Amino acid sequence: MKRLRLPSRDRRAQILAVARSLFAKKGFAEVSLDEIAARVGVSRPRIIQLFGSKLGIYRTIAETAYRSHPMDKDLAGPMGRNDDVGVFEAFAAHTLKHSRNREETEIFKIYMYARFKEDLFHQVHFQEKEVLMMNRLTDYVSRRIRQGAFRKTDPRIIVFCYQAMIWNLVMYKNMMKKMDFVTEDELSRECARIFVEGLRAKVKRSEENVRAEDEADVA
Repeated sequence: MKRLRLPSRDRRAQILAVARSLFAKKGFAEVSLDEIAARVGVSRPRIIQLFGSKLGIYRTIAETAYRSHPMDKDLAGPMGRNDDVGVFEAFAAHTLKHSRNREETEIFKIYMYARFKEDLFHQVHFQEKEVLMMNRLTDYVSRRIRQGAFRKTDPRIIVFCYQAMIWNLVMYKNMMKKMDFVTEDELSRECARIFVEGLRAKVKRSEENVRAEDEADVA
């Protein structure tokens, strides 16, 4: 049977989809170029021509993961309004909603493998993408602590704890299918509300003091 010749762009997309599924199922180390080539129906040299190596495929998947839906847009509005529940709700909702289809679930699984190995995918995705978002959320929490809205706690602890909680919920809700009793929107809202209630300062300072500290920070 004559093999269908695809344009390079389409063939690259096909190879990435097959490799992503295999990496999610087995982990990077357990997948070979020969296995990817056999699944796609092309030769090993053709894959090398398009990506250079198995590592080249892996890097491409890491670099393009979640590119189509950056979280910044979802967080910008509530951050600008100092809507604390809204900020954490947006973070949770974005993570839950963008980890439910097949491609996103596979990427999430690859990332879980990568975190334990601290390999290239982890370096690209965590160091070049996730750190930026975590820093932005940490800056917001730091500002709200200075303003007296949150109790005094290391903001990095707050952000990492919340991320860990939401990632756990991704596994229960979207992968293990153990939380069908609640919608993603309801889950995001309740998680944010419970979490923020624990962060709120017991006594809020006056608006004048908050404004004075903000002006001092700017100066």
